[in-house]
Amino acid sequence: KLRPRIMAPKGPPRPEEWEPLTPQEVEILRHCRATLGKDLLGLPDDLVTMFCRGYVGEKDPKGDTVMHIRETAEWRSAGDVESTLLPERVPAKRSEFERMWRSSIIGEDEVGHIVVMESIGKIPPKEFGQVFVGDKQREDNFLNQCTYNKEVLRKRNMLRSTELKRRIYKMIVIIDLSGLSTAHMSSQFQNLLKTYIGKYSNLYPESLYKLYVINAPWIFSGMWNMVSAFVHPVTRAKIHIISNPKYALEDLAKIGCKLDFEFTDVYEKAPPLSSWAPKLQKVPPPYMPPGENRALS
Repeated sequence: KLRPRIMAPKGPPRPEEWEPLTPQEVEILRHCRATLGKDLLGLPDDLVTMFCRGYVGEKDPKGDTVMHIRETAEWRSAGDVESTLLPERVPAKRSEFERMWRSSIIGEDEVGHIVVMESIGKIPPKEFGQVFVGDKQREDNFLNQCTYNKEVLRKRNMLRSTELKRRIYKMIVIIDLSGLSTAHMSSQFQNLLKTYIGKYSNLYPESLYKLYVINAPWIFSGMWNMVSAFVHPVTRAKIHIISNPKYALEDLAKIGCKLDFEFTDVYEKAPPLSSWAPKLQKVPPPYMPPGENRALS
């Protein structure tokens, strides 16, 4: 659900993902456990960290964190989201979805943030709408596809955190708009994007490190003016709209990104996210910094 947010005055910089919870974050976590129960309605620990950090800047961080943890835990329980990547849970028409809406992991930066490319400009709006838009069953399937993607990326971060012995829950996202046309400006397609943003912005908070929009044509400005109204100001500050991809590559190089594919080759050559699922069906528990206070007493 989309709600207006009342932001607290700007405070000190937020800690890095791998740093232990701050005293304020521990107090938020303690309040959540006291309100919702010690196990926080079964919400996984990696998401608990993201929620306790994601709402620190709100006017009522404790109240907002409790509210969003409750909503997310109930959503995950109702849909058994934790088992999403099991073979029997692959959403219907997955191959069609990945053919049209291609998302791929294409690299990593020097601290372990994965680099994900979304080839949004390659989506054929009319065909996509015929399969994933138009009635509740289609749109529910679309959301199931998106949840599948989110869980692949989340569990890839969990696995990488264990390998690096460093907590990582954010990612770098590149949205490639090459191929974007006036057909993508239809109200149906834009409503689809609004649904996506509105659904997942509160279910996976604090998961974005940086976002680059590349190959943005002039028609994108109208779409962005509409969609950006649904993007939190903190998230908007992480978004860089760049027409020429070489400037994105230069910026990625500054943070030590190593890419496995050229931008122009990703859609044709990079494996889709579903290729990761077999490796991620069983992952270690979320990695936590040694000695971190998890407000258990």
